[in-house]
Amino acid sequence: MNTSDDIRSVHHGVGVAFKSAYNNGVTMVAVSLLWVVASLPIITIGPATLAAYTAVLTLREDGHIDREAVVSALSQHWHNSMLLSGVFVVFAAVTVGYATQYLQTGAVQTGTLAVIASYLTAHLGAVLVVAFVRLAEGDSVYDAVTSGYSWTATHPFDTVLLGFVSLGLFAVSAVLTVTVCLVFPFLLFTFHVAVIAEHEG
Repeated sequence: MNTSDDIRSVHHGVGVAFKSAYNNGVTMVAVSLLWVVASLPIITIGPATLAAYTAVLTLREDGHIDREAVVSALSQHWHNSMLLSGVFVVFAAVTVGYATQYLQTGAVQTGTLAVIASYLTAHLGAVLVVAFVRLAEGDSVYDAVTSGYSWTATHPFDTVLLGFVSLGLFAVSAVLTVTVCLVFPFLLFTFHVAVIAEHEG
């Protein structure tokens, strides 16, 4: 895909996310709230995210959430999803640590490490978005992670847009504070699934 195709792909993904939210209001709130509540212990963010991606994926494909598919995905990959999210949390913590130290000391070396850590964390986040969608589709953890890396490597512009638009969706949701919990998770996961689906095959 060229740059214009990437932009159209992301634009389409945003449209799909908002259309799905509009047409599935009750489901949107349920998925979003359940994800927020299930993620509160922190260590359960991975399984909660896998369940949400699976729910959104089945809603997209079948017109309704397939609870059996959600349970099946969790039974197969709850430990893998916990491990993957744990790796991301570690990278994020290291990034915050370097950034905080740089703000306190102003050391150039620490600032450089903070920038490098930020890039690695952002890239890992993009890889994991694709990986979680693949896990929800039934791939093995190895295939899911390698697919995530391959997707980000072959769609660099899409990867950047995915990150910026995700932040944009958060900003839009945050305008009405409560919607961060009621709307944002569903919009985010639906957007991710829609964009990645544009590059299937």
